[in-house]
Amino acid sequence: MDGDMGRDIDIDKEQQHPLPQMVLVVEDHPLQRRVLVRTLESLGVPRVVEAEDGAQALAMLAEDALIDMVFTDLDMPTMDGLALMRLIGQLAPGVGVVVLSSAERELLQAVEWLAREQRLDLIAVIEKPASRSALEAALRQPPRRLPDRAPGLPALSVSDIAAGIAAGQFEAFVQPKFGFVDGKLKGGEALARWRHPERGIVLPAAFIQTVETSPLIELFSLSILQSAAWAVRWLEASWLPGRIAINASSTWLDQPSMAERLMETVERLQLPVARLCIEVTESVANSNLAVGLENLARLRMAGFTLSVDDFGTGFSSLKRLVSSPFKELKLDRSFIHGATPDSARWLVVESTITLAKKLGLETVAEGVETEAEWLLLKGAGCDAWQGYYTAKPMGEADFMHWAKQHPEMMSATADAEWFNSDPK
Repeated sequence: MDGDMGRDIDIDKEQQHPLPQMVLVVEDHPLQRRVLVRTLESLGVPRVVEAEDGAQALAMLAEDALIDMVFTDLDMPTMDGLALMRLIGQLAPGVGVVVLSSAERELLQAVEWLAREQRLDLIAVIEKPASRSALEAALRQPPRRLPDRAPGLPALSVSDIAAGIAAGQFEAFVQPKFGFVDGKLKGGEALARWRHPERGIVLPAAFIQTVETSPLIELFSLSILQSAAWAVRWLEASWLPGRIAINASSTWLDQPSMAERLMETVERLQLPVARLCIEVTESVANSNLAVGLENLARLRMAGFTLSVDDFGTGFSSLKRLVSSPFKELKLDRSFIHGATPDSARWLVVESTITLAKKLGLETVAEGVETEAEWLLLKGAGCDAWQGYYTAKPMGEADFMHWAKQHPEMMSATADAEWFNSDPK
């Protein structure tokens, strides 16, 4: 592909997400509510139910577990949309939410940030009057979170996770990463998935917080590295540029033996260090900054590439950035999603890219989902991207199948013999 390949990307058909089966409309104005209901029905939603305020909506959500998306106004009597969103995040985290409001843009941006802090599956924030195309786009968006507990199943405990690790149920799905200069594959990020015997594929939202605050963090992280070994070896054997990124939480960095245990595992698996990137997440504040810095320095001396993940969302981001031997900075999805050239969040993105370039860091945008986001990032000089706009996280067989279906995104030096072979 040429340098302007963003307009020609062949998006997987799987990204055309099916319509929700049951939608709840929450709006206190009768006429606006009825118009919205009829529009959603005309767009093909099989069942649309309605409520006049948050209290009635919450009661309906409690009674009917089949509701999988809520369209809600903000300014309503009895219980407004803000209270409803908070309670949905607590009681029904798997339900997607679309906010509809005529409030000023600054307030809508604040609402979006608030929803994400509340672990809510926020699909979109749409200014009234909502266009038919905006409503359809929201309906087609895939859910971004998995509920912490499936209906009728107990919450996942530390002992459940320990048993899953022992049984080899956790595995690495890899999401490809691409360079803006040529649009070619530059490696990927290993993302944990749990093949649960009862729940199917469980996403990290359901277990990662428990793992990070338990003694299982090291065992879990090393098991994901072992599962991702196929992707590291594949890059090396296929002569493709780039690295596979493995996440390392701050709680693991706090352990004095972290670097040593990681290097021992890499050596045992016979993985090329030059093909590995350690992404340091900031979801938890370091209780021992000195130990974390020592681990990072040891890893850098050993030849690992270090990346600061979710930059700007954690603790002491700037201090960590200038005091640690990072070579890469990842732009968090929360800054990119819904950004426009005149928005405050886009100013943050542009400023961060400029800062990274002055510090000699490569920038990677994660969670890129639309062409508009892709074009903004390319114009700002971002180095690489990953996200559903181009490719979803995939297991080994699916990843190799995807690569064979997209030879135009492979390096010219890729091993031609591999493309004629069958994945193991």
